[in-house]
Amino acid sequence: MTWLVVLLFPSSLPLTSQPPSSLVQEARLHPESFSANSRLGEYYVKQNEFAAAIPYLEKARQLNPTDYANSYDLALTYLQVKSISKSRRLVTGLIEQHDSAELHNLLADIEEADGHVDEAAHQYELAARMDPTEKNLFDLGSDLLNHKGFKPALTVFDFGVKRYPQSAKLRVGLGVSYYSVGQYDNAVQTLCQAVDLDPQDTKALNFLGKMNDISPQYGDEVTKRLAGFVRLYPKNAAAQFYYGLSLRKRNAAQSAANDREAETYLARAIEIQPDFTDAHFELGVLYQDLQEDHRAIAQFEIATKQRPDFLQAHYRLAQLYKKTGNTALARKEFSRIEALKINAVP
Repeated sequence: MTWLVVLLFPSSLPLTSQPPSSLVQEARLHPESFSANSRLGEYYVKQNEFAAAIPYLEKARQLNPTDYANSYDLALTYLQVKSISKSRRLVTGLIEQHDSAELHNLLADIEEADGHVDEAAHQYELAARMDPTEKNLFDLGSDLLNHKGFKPALTVFDFGVKRYPQSAKLRVGLGVSYYSVGQYDNAVQTLCQAVDLDPQDTKALNFLGKMNDISPQYGDEVTKRLAGFVRLYPKNAAAQFYYGLSLRKRNAAQSAANDREAETYLARAIEIQPDFTDAHFELGVLYQDLQEDHRAIAQFEIATKQRPDFLQAHYRLAQLYKKTGNTALARKEFSRIEALKINAVP
């Protein structure tokens, strides 16, 4: 399974669209036609309706077992519906007939889905060495990141970016690799470059948002890119949250006017996604800094209700209860904090 990529789709999803009547009619009128079955199966694959695709792809393979494209689609479809053994048998058979990087990459996905981590890594590496395409390099680097091979991942993504300098996703991988080995300035700089290459690719959003306070040198650059995400995705709660948070962190003087601007974006994130616990917490912190204790308490209460083990929220809530004279509630919160600390001890 590759990093940042969803490989397995639920097989029980209802059909979201009806295939063209011409495809259905052709398969009905010509049930022994390889082309009719293969084309209808391929249509369902493209719609991510894998369970619906299987009978047609299987029938097409029975009619013409030597057709590579149909067999590959069938192997991929087996993987998506978690028929791992069927997928593996089909792919290994195809490799014996037609060894290719594409098949080794798919076999790596199969082994990863089956929990065979070492074999998956071997197959990803084989694919990347046979054909160092953007996809094969991304999948190899992603697999290494997933399994904490940070330095090898950095090497792979660095090579990939040099080979494909316009690839935003490879730069995201490189940025995460830099972060993973503690090279924070390089991480933020690289993620900003990824955003500049493809401003509509939101993969960099969460990473940039979480890194915006680790590299003071690039803090303003991060805020500028996050502002771009807000403009592009006004209904994206994470974009609103991270931009609001970045405004808070860039506001060294903590002026009330700047805090009110940050409040707007944090509140908007909650409006879009009411269960955004971190947004409730950060809005509570903002209100606490502004000495608006009752508004802060309301946000911390929501945060602790949504995430009962949120220790920082419990602590701030206890302090505010104590400050505002709610002694009994403060005692309860301090008791919860002690219980959480005890339960956290291994």
